[in-house]
Amino acid sequence: MDRGSRLVGVDVADERELAGKVVGWMFVMSTIVALVLPLIPGVEGKAITPTTPIAGVALVFGVVALRRIRWANVAGGVIHGAVLAGALGIAIATSDNGGANSPARFLLMLVLVFSGYFFPGSEAWPYLGLVLFLHALPLVYDRHAVDGGLLGELLVVTPCYCLLMFLLVSGKRGMVELRARADDLARRDPLTGLANRRALLESIGAGPARRAGDQLGLLLLDVDDFKLANTLHGHPGGDRALRFVALSLRSLARESDLPARLGGDEFALLVHGATPDGMDALAQRILETVRASDDSLGLPGFVLRVSAGWALGEPDADALLAAADGALLRAKRTGKNRALSI
Repeated sequence: MDRGSRLVGVDVADERELAGKVVGWMFVMSTIVALVLPLIPGVEGKAITPTTPIAGVALVFGVVALRRIRWANVAGGVIHGAVLAGALGIAIATSDNGGANSPARFLLMLVLVFSGYFFPGSEAWPYLGLVLFLHALPLVYDRHAVDGGLLGELLVVTPCYCLLMFLLVSGKRGMVELRARADDLARRDPLTGLANRRALLESIGAGPARRAGDQLGLLLLDVDDFKLANTLHGHPGGDRALRFVALSLRSLARESDLPARLGGDEFALLVHGATPDGMDALAQRILETVRASDDSLGLPGFVLRVSAGWALGEPDADALLAAADGALLRAKRTGKNRALSI
């Protein structure tokens, strides 16, 4: 099921635990406020009402949310349900403590702020309508609401609520985009645009689901006599050679494969669902593509060639790297410009 067909809830996965704790504190604090309000001079309502047991349930839920629930794996719909239940509880507390004159109605700002900060925009904006509806709800059951100035209050709070939601949603969207860009940069080689070592290791350990019997293939490449390119043509020449190798890897990789630059003149290609024959054929095609650079690279005195080593195995980064590196070392020691397996 894709993201567009289900409720996401908390937009940033790393913030789910925080969001759950905030939900817990919202329930605890709102319940305490609702129970204490009738005891404050000038506030209408009674401490004990037919809805008091609801406050007790809300308080228990808040404590459980803080101490027991592991929110990282909770579905988005559950978090929405908790927020909606909290909003309904605030509406009940408002009714019990003076209706249109109850200070409890301003607890609805908790719902607005929580949804605007934690939920994606498409799921946050409906809460603006809900909060405004609940804020205006005393007009339905409190005959003193109009005379008490609730209409004027709504005239003031509506643009304030709208602006607050806009700032929260827009600000959080910008933060999410910047974070995604930073994460991408942290996993991408700036010279070639390929994935870097960190991204490769993460992909080995957390690749897509595989069918029974499927193996991971790891191909390591090393540019032969790379120092000569830098010596004859400086770093711009060396960079041109590296970018050509990167382009060769990208052109031969499937959508499910991951080409990467590990550092210096060392590259890798992670292949999902690999077979020995497939890996050998892929390695030979890469070598042939690199050899075809003779007429287009434009680095006189330097012939671009690579050595390759590949291995098959389970998703164990250390084992795969060690095996492929051993094969690459043999290829370098036995004449270069060739591909060998472990």
